[in-house]
Amino acid sequence: MRTSPEPGPPGLAPAAAWTPTRAAVVLGVLWGLDSLGTSAASVVIGPLSDELGLGTAGSAWVLTAFALTFAASTAVWGRVADSVGVRGPFVLGVVLLCVGAGVAAAATTFEVLLLGRLVQGVGAGAVPVLATTTLSARFAGRDRAVALGRTNSVVLVLTSLGPLLGGTLGVVVGWRAAILLPVLCLLLLPVAYRFTPARGTGAPVDVVGAGLVAGSAAALLAVVQTVGDPSAVTAGAALVLVPLLAVLALRVRRHPDGFVPLAVLREDVVLRAGVAAAAMPVVYFAGLVAVPLQLAARGWDPLQNGLLLLPGALLGATVSFNSARVLARLGRRGTATLGLGLSVVGGLVSAGVGFSPWLAGVGFVGMSTGYALAQPSLVGSVAAAVGDGLRGAALGLFTLVFFIGAGLGSAVVGGLGDLLGLPGALAVAALAPVVAIGVLATARPSAAWDGRAGDPHAPRDERRLQR
Repeated sequence: MRTSPEPGPPGLAPAAAWTPTRAAVVLGVLWGLDSLGTSAASVVIGPLSDELGLGTAGSAWVLTAFALTFAASTAVWGRVADSVGVRGPFVLGVVLLCVGAGVAAAATTFEVLLLGRLVQGVGAGAVPVLATTTLSARFAGRDRAVALGRTNSVVLVLTSLGPLLGGTLGVVVGWRAAILLPVLCLLLLPVAYRFTPARGTGAPVDVVGAGLVAGSAAALLAVVQTVGDPSAVTAGAALVLVPLLAVLALRVRRHPDGFVPLAVLREDVVLRAGVAAAAMPVVYFAGLVAVPLQLAARGWDPLQNGLLLLPGALLGATVSFNSARVLARLGRRGTATLGLGLSVVGGLVSAGVGFSPWLAGVGFVGMSTGYALAQPSLVGSVAAAVGDGLRGAALGLFTLVFFIGAGLGSAVVGGLGDLLGLPGALAVAALAPVVAIGVLATARPSAAWDGRAGDPHAPRDERRLQR
């Protein structure tokens, strides 16, 4: 498939040899290796905690520290890329990711491990938002939809293999090898480097605004991640969250062209896609936590859990790989709505059967397939709704709210699992996409929702008016 005319900013180097599929494989593998910081690390928490003498709270922070800086940094990376181009931030992000993983893997104390995970999370936050920014700048029309969908499918495959890879390395080599897995990103960095846009708009970066966004995001994620087991961290984060948000809102009003552009917040498509992005992963990530925990209580080991979830993840990846065909028929909003509906059904099936192992696996097929359809459709809507100079900012904020939703999914399981049981907690999480469906259903007609008419660079025969 040929590439579309490139609508990106000046400094976008020629990339005629890059097809959407090739770009999806390279950036998808990078993104997938990046995600192993959570999926592979989660299955070696036990031996890691035993060797370093960590209690329950310390063990939880191995994942929480990574999630906090990961989510908090995404919007910052996107806005910086708008200003200076994707290439420099992308390289810096991957280097920080690998340095952090190396420090964490070599740690002999909890403090060093925590430092490594925090640095790793900062670097890891660059990869998803800058990958989607690059694809949105490089391709247009159907090619953009193909690239985003197939990238998502590669990410789903690697993420689903994370527990298997981490568990295998944890048994054969030790937990440090599982923590070190994301360092493999360095192998693909030279290839991706040539494809990323070299220059941005040159606009100055609002450092104060960036700090407020990162601080607010970190505080919110700290509350979400620890609400199931409240501590001093939960109370402290909740105490500073409201003042930070208030100052951020004031900053946006006084500096409409600052770090959070007012034009992005006023775009109805971006706001609704953001709400859907926050709600969409709640049930998916709740399922990733609840199903393995319930089956582990029945004596299933990590390898058995991974094998049960693997068919759903692979089917989701296959659907995502071919999502452009669904999008061509239903448009972005219709495809996202279909995905959200499948997520609801899948979550309720897994919850409603009380985690019969095989039916839980069937339910995960619905959750994974729904996620595979909704995520690239919503990303494409945001990319089509804003111009080149704001795309990084919009996608950065989109990625931020997405990971807040992911954290909320695990928090729902942690907070309600003891009260309602794991199936009951998953059923509650399945209600979140219902809200997103309502938000999308009441959206005003927009070319950005259609998936063809919203991109001025799309082939003429793919354009039509949305009625």
